[in-house]
Amino acid sequence: MNTKEFKDKALEISLNCVDRQPKDWITFNDKINTKLLDDTYESKFVSLKKNELPILDCNLNDSYLLITTERVISIINNKYDEIYSNDFEGLCNDFEKLNYKNENSQHPKTNFICLERTDKTKLLAIIDSYYPAFFSKMLICNILLYKKKGKWFLNPSKKN
Repeated sequence: MNTKEFKDKALEISLNCVDRQPKDWITFNDKINTKLLDDTYESKFVSLKKNELPILDCNLNDSYLLITTERVISIINNKYDEIYSNDFEGLCNDFEKLNYKNENSQHPKTNFICLERTDKTKLLAIIDSYYPAFFSKMLICNILLYKKKGKWFLNPSKKN
């Protein structure tokens, strides 16, 4: 499958994991900063490699997340980090408790996504809370696991 076909398939499968289309997503942030990208998108922060297509980004005040067909890139407070499929072990829960209601029963505006590498180091990304965060986790796992193992993380459209 070529890069464009892969992007389209990863989006299709990941969108099937969410019960709303992106235009109907809800966040607890002041506004949704997360967006699906067309193939012509050019990041102000990252140069894409040949045969790499952008899929999703979230540009917040102090952080930037870009998910492409090849990698996940996170910039937090000007610190750059990235992960490719061959280094991807899975999602980790190190910051998950920060994604839930606080003592005042308020939902956080943003969520943390933590990815563990095979060497046990971690990539941290920040994204709009609720729908954008959940979708992004599904998308990341689908892309990185398919690239690494040749199978989708979750494929709700596939009948068992």
